[in-house]
Amino acid sequence: MKNMLMGLVLGSLLLSCGPAPQEGDNATGESRFHTTPPSLLYFKNMRSTTYTMEEQPKSRIELYRHKKFGSAGDRPAVYPIIANNWLQDEAYLFLERGNTSMPLQEPLTFTVDTTRSNFLRLQGTQPGQQYDLALNLYNGLQSGKRWYIKQRNGQFAPLYHEGNERTAFLVTLRDYLKLTEAD
Repeated sequence: MKNMLMGLVLGSLLLSCGPAPQEGDNATGESRFHTTPPSLLYFKNMRSTTYTMEEQPKSRIELYRHKKFGSAGDRPAVYPIIANNWLQDEAYLFLERGNTSMPLQEPLTFTVDTTRSNFLRLQGTQPGQQYDLALNLYNGLQSGKRWYIKQRNGQFAPLYHEGNERTAFLVTLRDYLKLTEAD
């Protein structure tokens, strides 16, 4: 009888130790978003001081915005955010719309040459699409190109007016690439 009782207790303990369902389990599983303990430690200890951090309560994802982008009312039309999904050892790069007075065309449309129809468009909010577009903007800015964003009236406006915004964009992308060990 004692053996049977011990077996039931042990069996119930083993069954209760299974993996718990995760609320907001939204990992992509893609290697380009994977972080490692050393890269996360470097980012948190050395680089995170140049960012403001906000945690999403339900998902526990940490959102890092570069401090040079200023307060909510002063942000440019589009700026990058590093989303650290530390529960899944992943980090994502998202482009967020700022509070700007200029009405932008949907979907967001970017170009380096306003005389041609060679555009980059932000079609969705999937991490892969956001990453690809942000990386194209980053590579263009690194090579000295000026990016423009299309307004609702069909005109193009410079994406970044001043050097601080451009620098903050480049620094954010560089930090993200180091965080995911893609640099």
